[in-house]
Amino acid sequence: MSTADNNPSDFSQVQQQLAAYIRNPDRAPPPPGIEPRRLKVYRELFFNNVKGFLDTAFPVLKSLYSDHNWTALAQQFFSQHACHSPYFLHIAEQFVAFLQDYQPNEHDPAFLAELAHYEWAELYIATIVGSQPPAVNPTELTEPQLDSTALQLSELAMLCAYQYPVQQICIDFQPDAPEQPVFFLLYRNAEDEVKFVQLNQATLLLLNTLAEHPGQSFNALIRNISPQLPGLTEQQLQQGALPLVQELTRKGAICRVN
Repeated sequence: MSTADNNPSDFSQVQQQLAAYIRNPDRAPPPPGIEPRRLKVYRELFFNNVKGFLDTAFPVLKSLYSDHNWTALAQQFFSQHACHSPYFLHIAEQFVAFLQDYQPNEHDPAFLAELAHYEWAELYIATIVGSQPPAVNPTELTEPQLDSTALQLSELAMLCAYQYPVQQICIDFQPDAPEQPVFFLLYRNAEDEVKFVQLNQATLLLLNTLAEHPGQSFNALIRNISPQLPGLTEQQLQQGALPLVQELTRKGAICRVN
């Protein structure tokens, strides 16, 4: 039996050496006692698993790169980013976090981080564990009913804001500079389908206020956002917001506070 087998600290050191070598064999020496052929197999297995998840989670982003440059970006993530979750499903989230501090090069699009977040958000809402809001009877969606109901954004929903028109980006459309900001509500419906709703600034404000301060009735929500929209009266806000709140409540993106 080797010293590493007898001494837990030695075994831990070998594990750390193996992990460092698998991440970047050019910068870390191989751990002792493991033949190079096996080390190569280990490294290829780990890297290919990680890259496979990136390929699946970011199909649009991947399509904008050559195979060589996409593999290089995946390699940089694999080598440099310290993931803090043992679950493969969280790899996409960790890749988005990695891109927040990543310094793009000439092969990277200017919208890299935003497009990655947009693609990740769909995966996140599709896989998040949460309770589907109960169906709402249409008779409960009148303004008087909504004014006596404590509302909240579904736990299977999220709001996103981007400087680039990420929903349009493809091989044939790759903007070089930010355009008009775009806002989205993503939610998972009763059929477990992820839906995107594009918002304007007023509807984003309304839903973000509801997300940050759940438990408000419809009219209380209107009163709270009215000072931030001085160009509209409360009555105009009510008339404009009521159909949206009714539709999103009917579809489960907005629900009652439990």
